[in-house]
Amino acid sequence: MKRIILYSIIIFIFSVGIGYYYSKLWKAEDMSNAEENKIENEVVLETKATLDEKLSFDANFALKKYYNECGHSIFTYVELPSEFVNLTQKEIEDIYSDWRVEEFDSKNVVLAQNIDRMCDDHYVLKLGNNIEIYQMQEVDDFKLIRETNISKEYLTEEDIERLEEGIFIFGVSNLNSALEDFE
Repeated sequence: MKRIILYSIIIFIFSVGIGYYYSKLWKAEDMSNAEENKIENEVVLETKATLDEKLSFDANFALKKYYNECGHSIFTYVELPSEFVNLTQKEIEDIYSDWRVEEFDSKNVVLAQNIDRMCDDHYVLKLGNNIEIYQMQEVDDFKLIRETNISKEYLTEEDIERLEEGIFIFGVSNLNSALEDFE
């Protein structure tokens, strides 16, 4: 009889141990499923919040222009157009389809655009009767901006040769500096 009681106690303890072990596994699995669902719900909520988020009247507004031919980019802050206030990212993308929205939240919006030409900061100085300033539209396409009052008579032979070939300059400050050197 003692044996039966001893075996019964051993079987009972063993059964309780197995039950405890499986209950821990089930709880861990339920918790991991709950965490996965929570993460998925947060992502869905965050995505919905981002899509439904509207632009505030005091938001920062910036434009990025990428010039493919020269590789330069220009980033400028501008005043937020009044028609942008209370628009969602999707509405802005629909209205300005030739721009892409790089950044959007209620306080900031950045629109970007790729442009297939050179930026407006490329200049060429050439010589006519006076020094002429050209803006590069493309690699071999120049647009005359203005003719200076710097006459050919006041230039050295070396300067005349360089100007006849064309002096390529990037940036307005470098252009002004080069013109000052010829004066």
